[in-house]
Amino acid sequence: MSNQTTPETSFLDIHLHVGHLYVLDDEPITPDDLLAFMDRAGIARAALLPIESPEEAHFYVTTEYVLEVCRTNPERFIPFCNIDPRIAGRDNSREITRRLEEHARSGCKGLGEAMSGLYIDDVRMQRIYAACGDLGLPIIYHIDGERNIDEQGFPRFARMLEQYPQTTFVGHAQHFWAEISGNVTPADFSTYPKGPITPGGAIQRLFDNYPNLYADLSAGSALNALTRDRDFGYRFLERYQDRLFFGTDACRKAAFAEMPGIVPYLQQALQDGGLSATAYRKIAHENAERVFKL
Repeated sequence: MSNQTTPETSFLDIHLHVGHLYVLDDEPITPDDLLAFMDRAGIARAALLPIESPEEAHFYVTTEYVLEVCRTNPERFIPFCNIDPRIAGRDNSREITRRLEEHARSGCKGLGEAMSGLYIDDVRMQRIYAACGDLGLPIIYHIDGERNIDEQGFPRFARMLEQYPQTTFVGHAQHFWAEISGNVTPADFSTYPKGPITPGGAIQRLFDNYPNLYADLSAGSALNALTRDRDFGYRFLERYQDRLFFGTDACRKAAFAEMPGIVPYLQQALQDGGLSATAYRKIAHENAERVFKL
């Protein structure tokens, strides 16, 4: 590819947070914080993801609060919903379905981020997969060594992708992105492994076998995966350009004062000729607009 200049393309951030999340960050993230951050980073719109499982953060950020924030600026904020799979006792299929139906009617465009401390194929999780598939709500998935747990190579995740083909799964976080390389070990599931990518990565296998799998490029886990082997990262973006979403996962007050690393990375990839202008636009916003019906 020849060198190209960065196109005039605004980002759509599919993974952003609002509210009070962490004990050590005493100040909640406000809508004004979000807007200032988005303007600096060139983000036109952002999906706001609630926190409703105890393993996610130190505080809850409810779907109702996210909806309230999004109503203050519907041109910039996109509401997502969340639900803990353990609500309402043992057989909670009816309660899960009813709550997700209400959230969809309220304008929520996806569920996330799913971040409970259960195995990824837990029957309670499967009730959410089934309901989201029926309602057309894609699921943004945090997968690490403690949340949405799976073994090396994603045997459980593969079964869920096959069992729920109508459900759109969006991978994210440390274990998910560690599986870009064939030499991943369980010690990498909550870390940021370094070194060249080796053949046999589970992510590529799952992408190739399951059209209902996507991924977001938010947080240090995605950026680490793409930059640990520069040429491989560029090839990965180009090959899976229809399955990737821009995201930042900014969730601490300090992060809002910085430029998210994924922005200069994508711009540099384009300028280096490692990423086509078509792929850049798809990742920046077109894929999210298509898949989440925005």
